[in-house]
Amino acid sequence: MDFMKLLKSLEELLYEVMVMLVFYPKTLWLTFRYPQRMMDYADTELGDVQSEQYNDTLSPPLFLMMCLAISHAIEVATLGKSGEVPLPSFLNSTENLLAFRVLVFSVFPLMMALRLLYGLKIPLDRETLRAPFYAQCFVTAPLAMCFGISQSIRQFDVPNSHVFANILTLLAFSWYLRQQAQWFRSKLHVGPFRSWAIAIMIFFMTTVLLLIAAAILFWPVIK
Repeated sequence: MDFMKLLKSLEELLYEVMVMLVFYPKTLWLTFRYPQRMMDYADTELGDVQSEQYNDTLSPPLFLMMCLAISHAIEVATLGKSGEVPLPSFLNSTENLLAFRVLVFSVFPLMMALRLLYGLKIPLDRETLRAPFYAQCFVTAPLAMCFGISQSIRQFDVPNSHVFANILTLLAFSWYLRQQAQWFRSKLHVGPFRSWAIAIMIFFMTTVLLLIAAAILFWPVIK
């Protein structure tokens, strides 16, 4: 009986892995092609029963994790374990480094979601935060993947690699901030200037907070 349960579990695991291979490119394409529609889709799907949520795409947090895993795999395949960047001892393992990157890029959806709830004067709790956080994961995932790939390109020993990396980074951040501005404009019913100001300010604040945290963590390694 235990053996049959194990086989059943492996069967479900295999199916879920294959499903991810099918729905990841679909989710990525839809997010690039219809980012605002996907952010609204994240809201509506949370209204369904849990077993019926995200039946035709990956869930937003899983999508974010897969995008980071792919960029991390590209880095490892092309540059080695962590390139030439010194890391703290707790980030020496691949699993810890990937988990750390997921945590870092999850701060952006969190901060954007908190700003939306503040603007809408909605009380903060686990349920009210979930919908905007999930919506933000959809547009943060391509940014995280493109940023990771650009950092790998930057270390390639080929002519103009830095130029290509900078172009990819600029395009990714421009696309991301544009989606944020449109999202805030739609949800908060503000003008284009105000929506862009909110998006840039929250992005800047989040980046500064992460840089401060990184400086504290990495200081023993780089000093």
